[in-house]
Amino acid sequence: MYRLFYLLKKITRTLFAVLFICSLVLAGCVNWPLPEAPGPASSGPLLLDNVSIVDVETGQIHPYQAVWIDKGRISNITASDGISTESSAAVRTELMADGRLKVHAAGRFLMPGLTDMHTHSLQISPQLHHPLWIAAGVTAVRDLSGCMLEPDSFQACTADRKLWQKQVVAGHRTSPNYWLHSSYQLNGGPEVPADYPAFFKLQSATDAKTLVAHYQAQGTDFIKVYEQLSAQQYQWLVAAAKEAGMALAGHQPWLVSFQQMLDANQASVEHGRVFVFECADAIKAYKKQSLTQSFQPDQWRALLQSQNPELCQQLMQQMALSNTWWSPTLLTLQLGAKAGDTEFRQDSRLKFVPYLLQLLWQGDADSMLKRSYDNNDLNVHIELLALAQQQLKQAQQAGVKILAGTDTPDSFVFAGSGLHDELALYQQAGLSPLEVIQTATINPAIFAGISAQTGSIAVGKTADLVLLNHNPLLDLASMRQPEAVVLAGHWYPKVLLLQLEDFAEDQASSIRLNLNLLWDALMSAPMRQQFAD
Repeated sequence: MYRLFYLLKKITRTLFAVLFICSLVLAGCVNWPLPEAPGPASSGPLLLDNVSIVDVETGQIHPYQAVWIDKGRISNITASDGISTESSAAVRTELMADGRLKVHAAGRFLMPGLTDMHTHSLQISPQLHHPLWIAAGVTAVRDLSGCMLEPDSFQACTADRKLWQKQVVAGHRTSPNYWLHSSYQLNGGPEVPADYPAFFKLQSATDAKTLVAHYQAQGTDFIKVYEQLSAQQYQWLVAAAKEAGMALAGHQPWLVSFQQMLDANQASVEHGRVFVFECADAIKAYKKQSLTQSFQPDQWRALLQSQNPELCQQLMQQMALSNTWWSPTLLTLQLGAKAGDTEFRQDSRLKFVPYLLQLLWQGDADSMLKRSYDNNDLNVHIELLALAQQQLKQAQQAGVKILAGTDTPDSFVFAGSGLHDELALYQQAGLSPLEVIQTATINPAIFAGISAQTGSIAVGKTADLVLLNHNPLLDLASMRQPEAVVLAGHWYPKVLLLQLEDFAEDQASSIRLNLNLLWDALMSAPMRQQFAD
């Protein structure tokens, strides 16, 4: 018996020792800083010689140009001495006598960097998303998430993004530009942790004023609105934001009419279901009560069968005359349409996604698949995506202002390359290559009020540029594989872009980053609230 007690005591001590060591390892993993992505190859003055400039406003190509870059901006554009247009010629560089790096581009095409106008950044985005955005030529993003209280262990907050922006300009960080900053999404109150300040629940006009002032003090540019806001809460926010000189952006709340949203001058409305809902005669019955659960296949079928083309055209014309822009994020509709597609579910780009997120994505796809087929065994989401594409084309023709966005990192939406997937859907919908490119270049700049500084190539504008092997106006797919990127004037050649992809892949597969992701989510009160809901 003594031997048994001795053995049990020894085993217990061993287990405690193992648990203690494991806890130390876990603590070390989540507290030790994660590695940083590779920085630029050069941060000095640049000369991009013999480039063909893509004018994204007119669709013209200006060949044999030399673009001079100093202190992050285009300082001059002159005629090039070189006339070579042999696309097979390698890009080569040389250091000029004054220390300027001269890039011999051999006639390659130079266009403004792309902007993803609907993303959600996390604390680990510098390891996962930033490298992939830059490698894909995405030099700016509009982030539609934020933090109720700063700091937050999971979401990237306004202070985080503003710090990243400063570091990008200085050449100390590889990250897209963050031009605009969002509040946390306001959803009527259920999203608010119990111990957070009461004003977050928006129970009065005074709460709305306090909330807007809170986010204004954080340095945010707009208030993110979501589906479950009541019409009264929305109006409180409209008044408070107007008084503070801030904008609203995000979803159309379910109980807020389309016209009320336009009258409120909501800066942008997100996602491809906006007109699917609003153009359906059957939606009136559903909008009489709060949205409590996701639509089921037969409900979607009712909307598909009651589309009113005349009403749709009228709504689009009203929106075209308003100050509200539309970011369709068609990729968010693609999940339901392709959830049963093995190739889609096994996309090679999953190597850039942490294990934990992969599990969530696959579970989301399984759930969507169960809710996809109507009584006739037809996948309604395939038809919803096709309808949204058709409505995108109609809206563009009616004059609705379009912003390309992806909702990264929503399920099966990949950072960087996902924007090219989104743009491909726009082209399939019937937009011309120039119209497609504008949704991710000059349109975002106009929306943000900074078209004098970015969005096209001109003297004085920021040097956020993409060098391509082929004319994107003839082949949009050529934008997927940039030959080089200039970010805030810093040089990223092809070899470095490939290194950025390798870095993101290594980080996604590392146990350490996956542990950080899990720990960050568990330590975030808003994330725990979401899981509880």
